[in-house]
Amino acid sequence: MRRYENAPYTYSLAHRANLYGEPLAPPLVYYYQNDDNVREMGHQKMLGRDLMVAIVAGSGERERDVYLPAGDWIDIHTNERISSTGQWISDVPLWRNGVFTLPAYARAGAIIPQAYVDAETKDITGLRSDSAVHSEQITTVYADDTASSFTLYEDDGASTAYQSGAVRTTEISQSMTGSVATVTVGAASGTYTGAPSSRPTVVKLVTDDTQAASVTLNGSALTEHANKAAFDAASSGWYNAGGNNVIAKAASSSVGTAKTFAFTLGEDPVWATFACEFATTTFGQSVYVVGNIPQLGNWSPASAIKLNPSAYPTWTGVIENLPPSSAIEWKCIKRQEAGNPNTADAWEPGANNVLNTPPSGSAGITTGAF
Repeated sequence: MRRYENAPYTYSLAHRANLYGEPLAPPLVYYYQNDDNVREMGHQKMLGRDLMVAIVAGSGERERDVYLPAGDWIDIHTNERISSTGQWISDVPLWRNGVFTLPAYARAGAIIPQAYVDAETKDITGLRSDSAVHSEQITTVYADDTASSFTLYEDDGASTAYQSGAVRTTEISQSMTGSVATVTVGAASGTYTGAPSSRPTVVKLVTDDTQAASVTLNGSALTEHANKAAFDAASSGWYNAGGNNVIAKAASSSVGTAKTFAFTLGEDPVWATFACEFATTTFGQSVYVVGNIPQLGNWSPASAIKLNPSAYPTWTGVIENLPPSSAIEWKCIKRQEAGNPNTADAWEPGANNVLNTPPSGSAGITTGAF
């Protein structure tokens, strides 16, 4: 899914390789030539300038160490930001939500054009098994104080007409001024057979532990939506998606018109204290919380969040970056510390617990029990 989703980014890199001889997947030393730690490193690769992937080749590996050159990096799976001085990150998990997942990081300021992908997507060209049409131009932007830009290249994806100039380019840029993050999707230049003349524009802004208070498009306020369902049903607007994500959308309009999104940041992210009562355990066993959102492991015991036996047999823990204004379902589980993490020894009985989160700040204490 991630490979299909990032196809516009890698396809743009392929265009740059053709035009300028830039490598698609160079070793780290290509961009970090003054870092002695990467001069002979072959088990991590850059994907363009903005993404870094750690290779996993050993049988049975469930975690590995990853080196981050100096600078701010964001784990693309969790949106956790790490300020590195040029250091190793120990024991990065290779299984997330029960799925084998390569460690991957975005450089702060990265701009990653993406494609719409869901269960109906059949291949990297966007061919679908249903009749839905998704022409929206999607970009994930990792906000940073240092301004940056990226050029999206598009062609018909089938012929060699690009060699004679049948290519469309779109310059995308980001910058930060105080608490305002600005993302501009510039006017498209050029065309090719089948190129859409208008399309919706979606920007996914990854923040540094904050939410948006407002979002404007070309100076006019966009409507805030309470949750993903309301956002998806609308032609335009924005919402705080949780997990350091703010997502904004402009209605379908001419690709020849620039769209500037301004995100005013500064609202507290949502957090809650989770408690599991009467959770007696045996030797080697701990209590975890698991639920229906990525921050709670998407119901996968392997990705559940471990609690602390602060007042045994009650286990508690604070979990941050929860989706605001949402109904979150969750349960307590007991799991062995060693062995197969995909299996829970015991699930909390009864119906799922439900936590209704506020727009920002603390959601208080939510409690389950065995």
